[in-house]
Amino acid sequence: MLTSTMEQNKRGFTLIEVLAVIAIISILATLLTPSIGGLLARARRARAMNNMRQIAIAYQNYANGGGSPWELRSADCLWQWAGTLARQASINDGAIYIFPDDYLVERDPRPAPKSIGRYADGNWEVDEAFRSYPLSVTVIAGIASDAPPSTTPLAYTRGLDPEMGHWRKSTGASGGVYGERGGLVVFLDGHVEFFEFIDPKNPPFFCHDSGLATVDIRRAVNPGARALSWNGVDWEN
Repeated sequence: MLTSTMEQNKRGFTLIEVLAVIAIISILATLLTPSIGGLLARARRARAMNNMRQIAIAYQNYANGGGSPWELRSADCLWQWAGTLARQASINDGAIYIFPDDYLVERDPRPAPKSIGRYADGNWEVDEAFRSYPLSVTVIAGIASDAPPSTTPLAYTRGLDPEMGHWRKSTGASGGVYGERGGLVVFLDGHVEFFEFIDPKNPPFFCHDSGLATVDIRRAVNPGARALSWNGVDWEN
C-alpha cells in the first residue's frame, strides 16, 4: 500500500494539465500586455515632458543670467542653440533633447550622446556625437525678452506643420516624433502640454502683435524668431 501511494505522488502532469496551464498563462499575458505597454508608453511620455521642462529651465537660467535671446538667434541649427545653453547655463545633458519614442532615435544604432559639449584647449566645442545625432526637439530662437511666459512657445517635438497645426507622419528627417498622434509643446514658463493637433476652436497660442488666438505657432512669436531643428532652420519670421 505504501509503495502504491508513493508511486501516485510521483505521478507527473498529464498533457491536458500542461496545456491548461499554458492556456491560462497565455490568457494572463494577453490581458496584461496592453496594460504594461500602456504604462511604459506613459512613462516614456512623462520622461519626454520632463525633458521639455528641462529645456525651458535651461533657457530661463540663461536669460536670468544675462544671456541675450538674440545670441541664440544666431544659431543655424538646434545643436548650436543647445551648445550655447550648455556653455552659458551649465546644463550639458545631451539626453534632454532625445526622446526614446522618436523613430529616428530607435533606428539609430549609435549610443545616445551623454553630453552636449566640452572645453578643449580653452575653447567650448559641441561634441561631434551630439551634432550628428537625430534630436527630437525643435526650438524657437530669438524670442523677444518681453514675450508673455505662459503663452509663448519655446520648443515642441519635431514634425509640427505650423500652417496646418498638425504633426507629420513619422517619416524622413523632419517627421513627427509621435507621428500624427500629436506632439508636445513647452512654453517659456516651463509648463508642457500634449496636443493631438492645434485645435482651431481652442488654440493655445496668441498672436505676438494683436493678442488674438491662433493655431499658427509662428504668429505666437515676434518677428526675427525662427525655429531650429537638428538638421537646420524649419521656419523664420
